[in-house]
Amino acid sequence: MGQQAPYCAVCMLFQTYQQSEYSSSNQSPEKESTGEQLQTKPLIPEMCFTTTEDNSEVHFSAPYLEEDGTSLLISCSQCCVRVHTSCYGVAPEKVSDHWKCARCEANAMTENCCLCSLRGGALQRANNDKWVHVLCAVAVLEARFVNIAERSPVDLSGIPLQRFKLKCFYCKKRMKRAAGCCVQCSHGRCPTSFHATCAQAAGVLMQPDDWPFVVFITCYRHKGPIHTERNKASMRELSVGQKVICKHKNGRYYQSEVVRLTKETFYEVNFDDGSFSDNLFPEDIVSRDCVQLGPPGDGEVVQVRWTDGLVYGAKFVAAHIIQMYQVEFEDGSQLPAKRDDVYTLDEELPKRVKSRLVSSRSRSVV
Repeated sequence: MGQQAPYCAVCMLFQTYQQSEYSSSNQSPEKESTGEQLQTKPLIPEMCFTTTEDNSEVHFSAPYLEEDGTSLLISCSQCCVRVHTSCYGVAPEKVSDHWKCARCEANAMTENCCLCSLRGGALQRANNDKWVHVLCAVAVLEARFVNIAERSPVDLSGIPLQRFKLKCFYCKKRMKRAAGCCVQCSHGRCPTSFHATCAQAAGVLMQPDDWPFVVFITCYRHKGPIHTERNKASMRELSVGQKVICKHKNGRYYQSEVVRLTKETFYEVNFDDGSFSDNLFPEDIVSRDCVQLGPPGDGEVVQVRWTDGLVYGAKFVAAHIIQMYQVEFEDGSQLPAKRDDVYTLDEELPKRVKSRLVSSRSRSVV
């Protein structure tokens, strides 16, 4: 694994993202050799290692990075795991041919990661006398690096217990009970969950994102041409009277017409189980009359009625005003749609849309 890009056991978190970026630009990852040593640019932004409850106090540093943004790659002399000195938190004076990773240094070869239950890889000590992959700690939002420069120890006390009850999509069939801690797909209300290492091995797209959700995850349900082929040009604003293709409530796609432009307010919350949603309607919050009083305060505890009819605890994050398009189908029915769900007639349609597209000759909309 250390012989293939991105060469670092921590950067493997974003390997699929790196491959998609380079394949679209016909480039290959850069490598720089300094004598017999190899240096590359880490894929993990420094903000992924930095967590705080007060965004105004965030100060990103870049320990053990060269001026050109590269970091030295080193290998454990015992288990051979390969990491960037910046990703694993190894000071220059500690680098030698006899360097050992934290697990080998502690002679803890039988220990596994308490977040994914796998052995091997770049492990650091956790604050509960257990071990954790640096990769897993980066992926799990609530994990915190106590000593940011050294990437250790990792404080796991802030992870909600519900996260440990989520079942991994990839290994749940061979596991008799839920083990480890799962992350979830970042798209809307998608419930798909998986261990960070299982997701990485399966090629799930994980990429750096904006603070505070520093890792954006796209599960297999949402991965497809729509996320790789649609560019900014094809996502230009639509106008009233424009002919488009949109998904009907029956699940098929039809040609329709934009009849009205509206603005819709959506709320973003973090649920107590570690999941989040960014497309709640104000009326979904039942602990406050948001229609009359407006959005809750940042970090305010709220009660949310979910699509299953049950009420869940959450913390309010932000309100987002989104441009919506009211489209009318041939049968006269109308639906509101986000820009991501509408396709212009001149853009290339994803295969999943083509397979469910009803031609203009079939005028009946059931």
